[in-house]
Amino acid sequence: MAWYKRVEIPIIITVICALLQIVPYYLDVPQWEAVADDFNEWSLVVLTTALFLGAGSLYLLHIPRVKRQRPGWEFSVILLVIMTISIIAGLPIPQIGLGLSNDVYQFIYNNMTVALSSTMYSILAFFITSAAYRAFKARNIDAAILLVSGTLVMLGNAPIGTATWAGFGDIKNWLFDVPNLATMRAIRIGAALGTLVLAARTFMGVERGYFRGGGE
Repeated sequence: MAWYKRVEIPIIITVICALLQIVPYYLDVPQWEAVADDFNEWSLVVLTTALFLGAGSLYLLHIPRVKRQRPGWEFSVILLVIMTISIIAGLPIPQIGLGLSNDVYQFIYNNMTVALSSTMYSILAFFITSAAYRAFKARNIDAAILLVSGTLVMLGNAPIGTATWAGFGDIKNWLFDVPNLATMRAIRIGAALGTLVLAARTFMGVERGYFRGGGE
């Protein structure tokens, strides 16, 4: 096997990059922090490259769909046109009037992106309502507790609830500050411990799911 295909190479790179970010949190080493800052800037370059890859993937996906006129190809045309206009109008070239302050870019963002985002969030409200209706059924003691606490929280948030009785607001605050906060802390502690275990397994080369499909 060629040396550049050995599984130890990505493990070593992962450990080095991780240590460069972890050590400055515990030790005051200016030279180390400078290198870590350089790596952070490199990560921005990688993220920018990923954006270009994402845009390229969209073009590769939707252009053949338009050419073959597959079902819904009209929406692909709209996507390609709007995305192309946004990319061109948003280029950071202020000398010729392009950039984030460009009128065309601002129009697309304010009148399309914001409106579509608001629509998506409003649709989620109906899904949440449907899920709450299915979940709030007292089939057992756990579901009954969820039903009662969820109802009290909704009454505490809804103006009609606090207008009917101001105590709903206090009950809602207690539910958020005591049982909910305690549960969230337990979840965060468990997630932190799991992260530490995963980091240790990664540093030791045991966890290899991030490359080669988790192979040997």
